[in-house]
Amino acid sequence: MMKRKSVILIICILSIYMLTGCQLALENMEINAAYEDRLIGVFVTTEHLDLFDFESYLHDNIRGISGGNIIVSGNTQKYEGRLYAELHTKMVTSEVTGESFKREEYVFPDVYGIPYFAVTVTGDEIIESYITTMSDPAIVDGSMHIHASDDSGKTVLEGTIYVTPGGKERLYYFNPVYQSADDRVYTLAGGGISTHGVQSEGSVMSQTLEATTTVTENGETKTYGISVTLSINIMIPPEKIVLLEMDTDNNLISRVEYMPGSLPKSLLPNPETAYIIVETHKKCLSEGDIVARDIYSKDAESIKTFFARDDGLCVNHWTYIEWP
Repeated sequence: MMKRKSVILIICILSIYMLTGCQLALENMEINAAYEDRLIGVFVTTEHLDLFDFESYLHDNIRGISGGNIIVSGNTQKYEGRLYAELHTKMVTSEVTGESFKREEYVFPDVYGIPYFAVTVTGDEIIESYITTMSDPAIVDGSMHIHASDDSGKTVLEGTIYVTPGGKERLYYFNPVYQSADDRVYTLAGGGISTHGVQSEGSVMSQTLEATTTVTENGETKTYGISVTLSINIMIPPEKIVLLEMDTDNNLISRVEYMPGSLPKSLLPNPETAYIIVETHKKCLSEGDIVARDIYSKDAESIKTFFARDDGLCVNHWTYIEWP
């Protein structure tokens, strides 16, 4: 097993929007008269979203500027701009069945980032309203749980982003995402963290963003909540993946090496194979060569390995096992 070291997280607060304790509440709101935009998730970017309306701020505060110095202070929330997402439709092919189907997704134009939010899709006479997750493959082990009752509902999102260690500073900004009454999706500039100087493999940070909205509809009060927990973990990128097929007497049947990300979509083991050992080989500056091993028996349906993308993130690669 891999040795895990404790690491130090360098947290840089880079925006006035803090990600902790974000509470949205409005008592006795009439649903037809007013609507509070709901927090639905987060949009992670590697660059700060410059959405501040500086021109309007200068126009409203021109009298407070003197000596060539401009100091942004006071309540600036109304000057914080929004970046709206566009609804796109694309064809997606299932890796399991091979069938293609249409999928709608919200895309923030001209901005590279990692979406992770749960959108409410308004229904009609035929289809009821439902919640669907917008995510990126960079979100590993992502899960969504919905808790509902007559007077409340809560959506819980969890996931992990694996970042490769590097010498240069890397910044990740957590920008909150909201959905308005007319179903538009937008994000606001959020706070950021730095992983500069963190080289050891292991957990770096776990951040939770929560919000609660209370509405009154037809005289009944209902509460809607969301909790988004997203971790950023350091992972040393794999250099090669080795698959070992073993028989019931623990004898080696076959050994095949792969480059990370190049494993086949499906694997047909030898008829005598009782279990499969998956070796992940890595190189660590402080510990030298590292080999992590996972065992897959005949009740396993797939093999999960990792590979590093060009953006410095490690993502899953799935190989389905077709046992004889």
